[in-house]
Amino acid sequence: MTHWKQIQKLNGGEPIYNSEPKFDMKDEVWFLVGTRELRVSSAGVLHKFDKKAHEAKGPITGRFTLYRLREKLFVDVEVRGEQAVVRRGILNGADVSTRIAPSEVEPLLARYRAFGFKDGFPWNATKTLATRREYHRQKPFAAWTVEVHGNVLVDSARDTPAPSHEAAIALAEKRIRAKEKAGFRLYLIELMTSDHPNPEPKPPKGAPARNPLPKRAPVPKPKDAYEAVDAAVAMLEDLHERIPTAHFVTECLDLEADRKRVASVEEHAAFFLRMHKARVGRWAKAKPRKPKKNESSWDYFANVYGSITWILDGAADAGLEMFYCGNVTGGGWSCLEIDSDSDYSMDDQVEATGNEELENLFVFHGGWHQDRSWAFDQRVSSPGGEYAVIPFGDNLQDLPRPVKPERIVPFGLWLYKRVVALTRIAETNLRELG
Repeated sequence: MTHWKQIQKLNGGEPIYNSEPKFDMKDEVWFLVGTRELRVSSAGVLHKFDKKAHEAKGPITGRFTLYRLREKLFVDVEVRGEQAVVRRGILNGADVSTRIAPSEVEPLLARYRAFGFKDGFPWNATKTLATRREYHRQKPFAAWTVEVHGNVLVDSARDTPAPSHEAAIALAEKRIRAKEKAGFRLYLIELMTSDHPNPEPKPPKGAPARNPLPKRAPVPKPKDAYEAVDAAVAMLEDLHERIPTAHFVTECLDLEADRKRVASVEEHAAFFLRMHKARVGRWAKAKPRKPKKNESSWDYFANVYGSITWILDGAADAGLEMFYCGNVTGGGWSCLEIDSDSDYSMDDQVEATGNEELENLFVFHGGWHQDRSWAFDQRVSSPGGEYAVIPFGDNLQDLPRPVKPERIVPFGLWLYKRVVALTRIAETNLRELG
């Protein structure tokens, strides 16, 4: 961590904004000043607002873009004839533009690759994340955005199909040139979920190779609801171990060894660990066993595992229905939180709706404030003691028609299906973060 006085010294003694640096590695520090303007100290050189770079007008003959997706950072290079414009910035945030000679582009890209920035394409960071460029004109003020999604140009939300991805890019560059001639200048770069598949960026020759992530451990297909519980837990444990960044399963944590991992994902780490103290590492001694007599798959889960608290970094949540555990900041950003000791009370909801049938619900999953929760409907049970799982939110007023006992899906099978779906999406996101 760079000390505040050291950062101020890098800034030539001028005041800085007292927030953590956006990037801090070796002789490279990205930080904000009092006006929330981004400045970059790189190899002993301070880069700040350069009006000539910001207003460069020559035609763009080449582009290069690197990303650190988890930190939402980018390095974008436009080659414009005898000069190149370098933008270092925060996605959907501040950036700083400087000028270099075209001959300096490759050494600059190599420097940032060594810092962990990954090669993307100028028009998409990954197969699923398209790059949006927003342009502004000051007098009279106007804003314009441009993106390329597969073979479709998205021009201020207007879709224009093209014969190919390359043709869509060529059309985007043509319109950018026309907008620049009309006085527009690049204002913002951000990423959007792509509506159409894009080519997968690959590192160029000579770029640092990415460490391949281990393949998922084989998990036998469960034969019943109890094995389904074990299989779901095994898949979460496997993902927690195989990909140790940008997410964690609280029940798999080693409190002493994993504090940094928690802090890298959850900003309010100390609060999080206090809030979930009973769940931290609780699977360390949990092992699959034979179900006891008259033990439902929910009871089996509660007795053997107790809870699931899966926390993800915001950069890894695309395509997942997320919520804050406990509906509080610092509780953890999650797509799967199950608590066998849930103390969610239906009293207020029953009073507000006058519907006493709601008392038959047992809410076992987080996300109730965003309608992303789940509950057991305890009006009817199956012969094996299972209850139907139904969607739940804290604005629910009426219960659905009761499920017939013979048609109730056991909790274990519901959990297995959900974990398979969630881990598939999350692993794709985590691999893209690389």
